[in-house]
Amino acid sequence: MKRRTFLKSAAAAGAAAVMPAGLLGLGSACTSNNSGAAAAAAWDFDEVIDRAGTWSIKQRRATDGKLAMWIADMDFRTDPYVSRALRERLDRDVMGYTYGPDEFFDAIVGWERKMHGFDVPREWVEYAPGVITSLCQSYLTFTQPGDRIVVQPPVYDPFKGYAQRLGREVVDNPLIYRDGRYEMDFEGLDRLYDKRVKALVLCNPHNPVGIIWPKETLARLADWCAAHEVIVFSDEIHADLALYGRRHTPFCSVSDTAARIGIEFCAPTKAFNLAGITGTAYAIIPDPAKRQRFHDTLSNAKLREASIPTLVATIAAYTHDTDWLEALKRYLEGNIDRTVAVLDGSRGIRAIRPEASFLVWLDCRALGLPQQELMDLFNEKAGVVVNNGAGYGPGGEGFIRLNVGCPRSILEEALKRIQDALRA
Repeated sequence: MKRRTFLKSAAAAGAAAVMPAGLLGLGSACTSNNSGAAAAAAWDFDEVIDRAGTWSIKQRRATDGKLAMWIADMDFRTDPYVSRALRERLDRDVMGYTYGPDEFFDAIVGWERKMHGFDVPREWVEYAPGVITSLCQSYLTFTQPGDRIVVQPPVYDPFKGYAQRLGREVVDNPLIYRDGRYEMDFEGLDRLYDKRVKALVLCNPHNPVGIIWPKETLARLADWCAAHEVIVFSDEIHADLALYGRRHTPFCSVSDTAARIGIEFCAPTKAFNLAGITGTAYAIIPDPAKRQRFHDTLSNAKLREASIPTLVATIAAYTHDTDWLEALKRYLEGNIDRTVAVLDGSRGIRAIRPEASFLVWLDCRALGLPQQELMDLFNEKAGVVVNNGAGYGPGGEGFIRLNVGCPRSILEEALKRIQDALRA
């Protein structure tokens, strides 16, 4: 396994990266750094990093030599420009009360335009204390106990779990799986609707199936929800990891209707591997009445105070060139390609190539195993810790979610172990 010392200084790596004064609260706007080619010397995605002693949730389950391939964080260092910005801010030593500077909101507006082609007015952007935290606050703001909230499984399980904890009824509208691809079931929406349905949670791009929803699908969904007076909460945390030349379409960008009924929750945490810096997120809320209600809910719960690392990391990630991110996506595509090449067709397994992110959805139903035996095959027999597809709701039985956001050598070992377990 390849190991090497990370070049902590961008200058040492040959990059003339200069810390923007705005990141240190000196008032100037952030500027792009130089050519990414020079800085590429520090981008070693093959480096195997020992995460022991870092309180990693992911590694906590990987005992007795198992490989952790489950929860959605990556085993790579973040963009060195982001790390440098954090170090330089910490070197200032004073960690007092901090407001959300204009640079934070300007960075988000610029990023949405550059990456997603979405011209977001500054006033539409609200700080958000994490995507799921903000989703829960939206449940409290826009629905009442006993109201019905629609989810589209198999889908990220906290959507349902937290709604139920808050006394809301969750209604499943399972996706249609046809010829290895997923579609929304609009006839299913018609069947389930009654006047108690107040909200729908959209996963865009969708986790775990990896689809980037087409603009036409999103516009149709917006029309359906508007006709039924249903608000849409859109989790877009994987948006910055669109792969294979695809481009993410933000829900609120598809039509005036979508902008009126939609709220987007976004963050740099997946693309830049910042999940441990909690509270690093933002909301896009075009409708002023909804925006004010969300603002008031967060203020009343004292949840509108971003931390120093949150502000610095977001500004740094969103205000310099995207060379590191593009290099990461190419590496992830290589990992996905390798996974599909090895596992697709193994005893009938179908590996669904994601259009975004680093999560591969494996259709293992042809193995004919009960779900617990399927989990034991991966977790115990192969020693590869994965996510249980059944946990994502109806349509997830017989499936596994595999995280390939890791060095290629780790992936190769995991694939070998899985193949050996399948042959045994």
